[in-house]
Amino acid sequence: MLLVDFINVGYGDAILLRETETPFAMLVDCGDARIGRSRPDGRRITAADYLRREGIRELDLLVLTHLHLDHAGGLTHLLPGVRVREFWTNYLPPEEMWGHTLPAVPGAPAGARCLMTSMGIYVKALAHLRSQKTEIRLIRTPCDCRRLTETLSAGVFLEDEELRLRQASIWDAVLSGAGSSGDLEALDGFINNTSIRLRLSYAGQEIELPGDVYASCWERHQLPPCTLIKLPHHGHGDALTSRLLEMLRPRYAVISVSDDRTDDCPSKKIIQLLSQFGVECFFTDAVPCQYAPDQPHVAIRFRIEKGVLMVSDV
Repeated sequence: MLLVDFINVGYGDAILLRETETPFAMLVDCGDARIGRSRPDGRRITAADYLRREGIRELDLLVLTHLHLDHAGGLTHLLPGVRVREFWTNYLPPEEMWGHTLPAVPGAPAGARCLMTSMGIYVKALAHLRSQKTEIRLIRTPCDCRRLTETLSAGVFLEDEELRLRQASIWDAVLSGAGSSGDLEALDGFINNTSIRLRLSYAGQEIELPGDVYASCWERHQLPPCTLIKLPHHGHGDALTSRLLEMLRPRYAVISVSDDRTDDCPSKKIIQLLSQFGVECFFTDAVPCQYAPDQPHVAIRFRIEKGVLMVSDV
């Protein structure tokens, strides 16, 4: 049996997958360290606290899809309580930077400041992983397939190699002191499309975890159908198109979004599109929506048992 928990970390991603027949556990992203709380009965939780609650002290695999704070910030609290056997990422800074305290960038645009905060967390996390003797893998091939267990496999995709290399060039320059806040602001504009995209296969069921890749970046491929998709970019208007849905034809969609957004997130257009395609929609936080219940929960859990996929609140 496979359990897939989409953790309510507010506005951010943290997805825990576990096989019950083996001790295998993996985490895809870890939310932010700060999750906020918007309603008295809210049940948001950090990824670190959720793993403690579930009794998980070891991860066979940790995947960081990209370096935005709402995916990477939770590393601060996660790593002291969990041993990680293998770590996947799309960028590695020079090893001499690991563990360093990075300078602030006062006066820089908000996107640049947030990226520097995220990188500061990341270089300390890499030093921690190195001390644990974690196997650290830089994902750089556009497409790969990994067998994670006897029954669980992962397709691993990078949608735009040029963007991955551009990201590395900007970070290398910034960390060497040659880059600028303008470079970081430019990176903030495309970093979502550097996300590692995962296609998980288990017992005949297909699960799509695309990080924050915009629909326009991966709808150009011929994509096989899936049963379940985690919508990229928290359900913003760039997350999905009818072309993408026509190919994927998911039965279920999960949107990892907080209930206190003041912008159009999740996008009404995206929610209506999912409804038109008959996709059952779930939110990690208790978002009021006519197409989904707004009962507060800690996580949305999908269970695959004997080839059948079922869903419940946690």
